Amino acid sequence: MRPITGLRRGAGIAALVAVLFLVVVPGPGAMAATSVNAWRVTAHSSAGVSWYATTYGVGRFVVVGHGTVIASSTNGVTWASHPAPGGQWQSVAYGAGKFVALSAVNAGLEEMTSSDGVHWSAQPGPSGQWTGITYGAGRFLAVSAFGQLITSSDGVHWITTWSRSQFLLNSVTYGNGRFVAVDSADGDALISLNGFNWSFYTITTPGTPWFAVSYGNGVFSAFSSTGLAATSMLGYVWVAHRTSVPQQMNASTFGCNTFVATGQMSGHGNNVITSALGSSWLATPVPTDVTANWTGVAYGANEFVAVNTAGTIATRHSVGYCGPSVATPPRDVSGNVESGQVWTYQHPPVSQGGALVDGYLVTITNGTRTWTCHAPVYYQPNCIIRGLANRAVYTVTTQVHNRFGYSAPTDPEWVIPVSTWSLQAVVVTPTVTSSQPAIIQVTGVIANSEGIYPQSPVSVHFGIQSFSCVPSPFGECLITVVHPQLGRVAINASYTGYGVAYRSPTSYVTVVAGKR
Repeated sequence: MRPITGLRRGAGIAALVAVLFLVVVPGPGAMAATSVNAWRVTAHSSAGVSWYATTYGVGRFVVVGHGTVIASSTNGVTWASHPAPGGQWQSVAYGAGKFVALSAVNAGLEEMTSSDGVHWSAQPGPSGQWTGITYGAGRFLAVSAFGQLITSSDGVHWITTWSRSQFLLNSVTYGNGRFVAVDSADGDALISLNGFNWSFYTITTPGTPWFAVSYGNGVFSAFSSTGLAATSMLGYVWVAHRTSVPQQMNASTFGCNTFVATGQMSGHGNNVITSALGSSWLATPVPTDVTANWTGVAYGANEFVAVNTAGTIATRHSVGYCGPSVATPPRDVSGNVESGQVWTYQHPPVSQGGALVDGYLVTITNGTRTWTCHAPVYYQPNCIIRGLANRAVYTVTTQVHNRFGYSAPTDPEWVIPVSTWSLQAVVVTPTVTSSQPAIIQVTGVIANSEGIYPQSPVSVHFGIQSFSCVPSPFGECLITVVHPQLGRVAINASYTGYGVAYRSPTSYVTVVAGKR
C-alpha cells in the first residue's frame, strides 16, 4: 500500500504508541441480528494507534502500524497487543517461516521480524520508504515510494534488483509464476518472473495512478483512485472495469474465491468492494470510521480482516464453500486465420478449479459487435467464428467452464482475418497523413506442423525506418509508425521461421502532410 498522511517521499510522522485494545465481541442476540457475511468491528485501540497493514501466516493474523505495538489474533475476532520495536510499519508479509515488516520512512530502524507473530526483533533492514511487501517463489520482494525493488530469500539479507525514481510503487503481489507491482506516478505495472529482471507496461492510460494489486483464481486485479479496477492474467495487457464506487482503494487481497479491496472516503461514503473475478464489483459500507483510511486487508482461516488509520480492526466471516471453484483462465488462445473467419484453439487452464472442465467460450469483438462460439472438451478444443471482415482488427478472449461457472477471460489477443494466408505487410488505407500514426498489419506468418508460430523476430521496413515484432498467437503483428515520413513509402517484412526464410512482397502507402 502507498504511504498515507504525509509520508510521500521523505516527510516523517511522529510515532504513535498504543498498548490497549477494546475487544468487541457480539453477544448472542446481536449475532443473530447480524449477517454472518457483514463486516463487524472486533477491536479498537484505546490509545489512538494507526494501523496500516495486516497479513496471515502460521495460523495467525498480524497487524502493524505506527508505534511500539502490534496486534495479533488466531481467529480474526479476539485480539491481543504485543510490544514491538518502534517504527512506521506500513507493510508486512509472511514467508520462509517468519513475519517481516518494513518501515515507510528512512529511519534508524527499517525492519522487524518474528517467527510467531508475537515476539518481534529489530533488524538493520534495507534503507527506503517501503510501501509493499509480498512472498512468492521462495523469496520476499518489497517495493518503495522511490521506485526501488528489493528481494531476500530469508527476509534479513536484501538485494536491490531494480531502481527507477520515476515510479512511486505502492503494492506488490505474486501469482501465476510472476511478481507484479503497481505504480501511481506513471500508471504502470512492473513485472518480473524471477524477482530480479523487470519490465513495465501501462495498465490503462499513462499517468493513471494505481494503488493496490492482488492475485486470485488466475487473475491479477489492480485498483486506481478513480473507481477503476483492472484485470490481467499475465500482467502485460489489462482490461479496465468500473467498480461500484469512485473511491481510492489502498489495499486488496483474495480469499474464499473473492477479491476484497479497502480504501478511503470519497464524497460521503467509504466502502469495501468485493468481486469473484475482478470484473463486476459489489460495495459494502465500512462498519465504522467512515472518514478513516482503511489501509490493509488480509484473508485466513475463513476470515477477512481489515484495518484502518483510526486504530480499528474489522472482520468478515466467510460462510459456505471456500474450496476450489471456477477454473483459472485458459493458458492461451491461438489459432488460424482465413478469409472472413478465425479458427481458435483453447489451451487448458493451469487449474481446472473445483470440478472438471466441461467447455470453453470464445468471444470476438470489434468494439461494436460481438461474436461467441462454444467449444467442447476434447483434444485441442477449437471453434470457428465466421462472418468477419477481412483486414479488420478484432480482439479475442476465451474462458473455461465447469459446474461452478466461467473462469475469468484470457488477456485479449488481437486478430486480423485476411483473404490469403501468405506473408504480407500493408497499411490498409492507401493514403495517410503525417499527423496521424500509420498502422502496419503484418499477416501470414507460417506456423509449424503443431500449429505453433515462430518466436523469432519479424523485421519490418517502412521506408527508411525499421521495426521488429514477435508474432502473436495468430501469426500476426501490428506496428504503429508515429509521424510517418512524407511521400510514397515502401513497406515489406521478413523473418526466418523453423529454418526457412520468408519475405513479403513490397506494398506502398502515400503519406501526405497533415497538421500536428
